[in-house]
Amino acid sequence: MKRVRPNSGLKLQFSAIAIAVSVAVAVVCLIALLVWQHYRTALEAGIVRAQSAAQVVAAHAEWMLEASDQALRRIDSAIGESPIRASVGTIEDISQAVGDLPPGFQYSVYDETGMLRLSSVDEAVGINVQDRDYFKRLLAGETVVISPQLEERLSGEQVFVIARRISRGGGFHGAASIAIPTVSMHAFWSALELGPKSTVALILSDGWLMARQPQLAEAVNISASSMFTDYPDGEQSGAYESAVSPVDGASRLVAFYRVDGWPVIATTGLDRGEALESFWRSLWVGALFGLPLVVLICAGTTWIYRLLNAEAAARRELESQRTALEEALERNRVLMREIHHRVKNNLQAVNSLIRLQHLPPDIADDLDGRISAMVAVHEQIYGNDQFEHIDMASYVSMLLEQITTGYGKDVQVKTSLKSVMLDRDRAMPFGLLLNEIVSNSFKHAFNDMPDGKGILEISLIEEAGEIRLVVADNGMGSASADGHRGMGSRLVEAFVAQLHGRINVDHAEGTKTTLIIPARPEGS
Repeated sequence: MKRVRPNSGLKLQFSAIAIAVSVAVAVVCLIALLVWQHYRTALEAGIVRAQSAAQVVAAHAEWMLEASDQALRRIDSAIGESPIRASVGTIEDISQAVGDLPPGFQYSVYDETGMLRLSSVDEAVGINVQDRDYFKRLLAGETVVISPQLEERLSGEQVFVIARRISRGGGFHGAASIAIPTVSMHAFWSALELGPKSTVALILSDGWLMARQPQLAEAVNISASSMFTDYPDGEQSGAYESAVSPVDGASRLVAFYRVDGWPVIATTGLDRGEALESFWRSLWVGALFGLPLVVLICAGTTWIYRLLNAEAAARRELESQRTALEEALERNRVLMREIHHRVKNNLQAVNSLIRLQHLPPDIADDLDGRISAMVAVHEQIYGNDQFEHIDMASYVSMLLEQITTGYGKDVQVKTSLKSVMLDRDRAMPFGLLLNEIVSNSFKHAFNDMPDGKGILEISLIEEAGEIRLVVADNGMGSASADGHRGMGSRLVEAFVAQLHGRINVDHAEGTKTTLIIPARPEGS
């Protein structure tokens, strides 16, 4: 009979305990890992939400600043050369120039001493802002100044000011300003629905606060915060997982976005507790219902964890594929742009080679015009990234400038060009056709006219599914006396047929050529 050593049962017990402890530790570690991943996911989602909100605030701020600056420019235009004083006529001019400002916006016009002369608030006239920093900066020569948050002297309301220098004869003539209440930030804050403890703010690039929701009693400078110390000036946007507010000491997820064209930074702060609220709720619910099932789920924990990892890997793979597709699309765009650029350069090289040949001047000019029309199409395509359709108004303007410069005649060119989009396949024959018609006018219509008396009118419009081009001159006509049809006439007929259009030429008073083509290609 086999003898059992006295300590074998103890060893087996210790082994079982070790296995149980290992399993327990593994389960605890796995749960901790899942909790940590959920926590990081919730945190990253909050950061993405804060970044999106900051970009929205920046876009609204840009619109607000641009609209105010345009109003200030119109005020400057409405003020005459005389010293700035209030009068009925001036008040009406200023009111018309400003137009309808958003509710709460106040405009003011100050004379060269800082005395308020015109205002959207009648009782405010008489206030002097000579001591204001923004007025001093305008007086020193700056064109446009944005102030930090300050107290409006009439109502005591917190505002920030965008002000523009008014100059006459090279000297300081006064200043125009628009005061924007900081309470206007409340609309952005409410619309974003970031939470009751969240913040939105506009900050000047020197760190001074312009406006904030919730509002502050006075402006503060946060230039010592990580937004200015951790990120270089050229950084368009950024975010922080944990930033302690220098204003109220609260810890928030903070994102910033620089307002294009202005020394202003838009920020949003999302309270960490609110950002992680769903995480904590899920954690408590999981603990409440999960503890009784711990023994049952231990065996499946590894499998679930692997599934989660596989799902995350699949998402990363999908993201990688999407990124690769976007990069491929961008490479295709660059390639298309480069192709059209090289085609344009090759056509220009061909044109230069033709110029080196000893051809009759009229033939060389005709070839130059036709090749230039083809060059313009490719230049229009790669210059504007319009690979499918071309804005014919811009294209026609470019062609007319080239043709007019090429012939060097003193002719008045009048245009009425509406924005008309034409597919790229028909843009080139259209341009070549226009080149033939306009060149024909320059070659034949104005030869017997004094300089400056020739008039060439070109109009382009789309209506009722058709594109109509009219080229009219007041010259002596361009029809051949013997009825001979030259290369230009044959090309015109070919291009008209290629465009499935129709053309009419009237020689009653000068020459008027009307071309009508379908706005859409045949069969589309």
